[in-house]
Amino acid sequence: MTGLAVAMDIVAVGFFAWFVALVTHGRTVPADEGGQSVAMLLIAASLALLSVSLWSLP
Repeated sequence: MTGLAVAMDIVAVGFFAWFVALVTHGRTVPADEGGQSVAMLLIAASLALLSVSLWSLP
């Protein structure tokens, strides 16, 4: 289970990095992609929180 937790954390870091890239890039966002940066942040937070319980399993 530790391997799964590590994989989830790595994916969460990737989504967070994508969020930071979207926010700092400063590009104009078309109307249909307005929530993309927020979605990346929410996915990263949920994956990180879900992996916390896996760290305690043997």
